[in-house]
Amino acid sequence: MKNISNGLRMILMIGCCGALAIFSSTISKSPILPIFAKSLGATGIQIGWIASASTIPGILISYLAGDLADRFGYKKILIGSLLIFASAPFLYLLVNDPLQLGVVRFYHGFATAAFGPVAMATIAAFSSKNTGENLSLYSSATIIGRALAPTVGGTAYQNGGYVSVYLIAGIAGILALTFAIRFFHKSKDTENKETAKVKKYKSENISFFKKLWRLLNYRPLLLVGILEACTYFAYGAFEMIFPLYAKQLYMSTGEIGILLGIQLVGIILFKPLFGRASDQLGRLPMMVTGLLTCSISFFLLAILKSTFAIIPLIFIYGLGFALITASTSALAADVAHKGQLGASLGIMSTLMDVGQTFGPPVIGGISDIYSYSVGIGVLAIIFLIAAIGCIIALINQHRTKQMA
Repeated sequence: MKNISNGLRMILMIGCCGALAIFSSTISKSPILPIFAKSLGATGIQIGWIASASTIPGILISYLAGDLADRFGYKKILIGSLLIFASAPFLYLLVNDPLQLGVVRFYHGFATAAFGPVAMATIAAFSSKNTGENLSLYSSATIIGRALAPTVGGTAYQNGGYVSVYLIAGIAGILALTFAIRFFHKSKDTENKETAKVKKYKSENISFFKKLWRLLNYRPLLLVGILEACTYFAYGAFEMIFPLYAKQLYMSTGEIGILLGIQLVGIILFKPLFGRASDQLGRLPMMVTGLLTCSISFFLLAILKSTFAIIPLIFIYGLGFALITASTSALAADVAHKGQLGASLGIMSTLMDVGQTFGPPVIGGISDIYSYSVGIGVLAIIFLIAAIGCIIALINQHRTKQMA
């Protein structure tokens, strides 16, 4: 009973820290970053690179962070990433030109690159049969922080300028770090459990590059990573082109903000329920349903031009996104080899960042050449292809069970 209670406390602590950390990270960029960059004299291209600078560390070190967590315990990596969350916001106050802003964004990106996969690995390690539900609860907590940040940031900027925004971001980061330090200081059971994990890992004596090569050739994990990359490729691209597409339909900025909020509300409310369902019904069926839901909603968004049609379609897309992502992290944890949970989720996080990094420029280029409707239609096709691949995997899984 004591271990179960400690596990629940661990999950709640990571959820609270994740919400504060992601709030801190998001308020640093939305909506203030492009305004701040432009005030420093940055061009449109430079603003784009400054925005992307924080995603590059995710590609570079997500796997490394997960591997180090497997080797030395989750506590050290979580505390290290939260130190960056707590310190990075104050560096924005020292920025004087676009290059310095890009460097600070790059440094800030290491926080989410390390914290995300390691936090998910920790939750998976402390879950039993409800991995999907617990990971979805954590994700919903971070989305709440992400959803609140733009409103708080915009209000703070109007009343106190850049300084007030980054001070709020810094305070949120410090609170997240404080909660984690206090929790780990009081929890001896957590320390003992981590020590056992480290010993178990070291007994396997797997080198860094050999482990990486094995993970990259492990088909079940690679499938999950590719599906995650496709999902976030579309998410990042849609987040960029939808406001421009909606402007062409004569929607106001306020209406666009409400629509994007509706999408997030669907994710926050339903993702934990979908995570629980994936624990009971299986990961792949939920992912197929989500991929097809997103594909259909995007096809209709590309065709229909009515505001009244767009409102329910945006909400439906949010449900589809929640269906997919409620299962991907849990499935990666399910298929991970012993002693490689952090590294496995790090690989998945790396592929996710690759998708989210390249989605906006690729679909933005297609939209420039043709139209925003065509760009959204291409995203629908990507979801459909991913759904077909997932269906094939589901059929092969069924055949394997029958043969066994």
